[in-house]
Amino acid sequence: MKSNEALWEICMKIYRKMYKEATPSANFDELIKKGITKKHDWFSKYYLNEDRQEQIIDEICKKHKLTKYEKHLVSVEVHLGCSPSVVKR
Repeated sequence: MKSNEALWEICMKIYRKMYKEATPSANFDELIKKGITKKHDWFSKYYLNEDRQEQIIDEICKKHKLTKYEKHLVSVEVHLGCSPSVVKR
């Protein structure tokens, strides 16, 4: 099993790709650097279709050869974390 740190890095790769494809598009690392991610509910200002979010999770987990359990851990972390909204506002 991959370490927690390795799984966290995979989550970060997923967030980077999601925000790159979100509307509006954003550089996730820049959002962190500028402190935007410390603001309440900041991620709700970004939108990415739920199906595309799942595709991104699947692609990156497959690339890193995660087990079913590891993929579940990553998916839960991403969805309960700061993934873009699946509802257009």
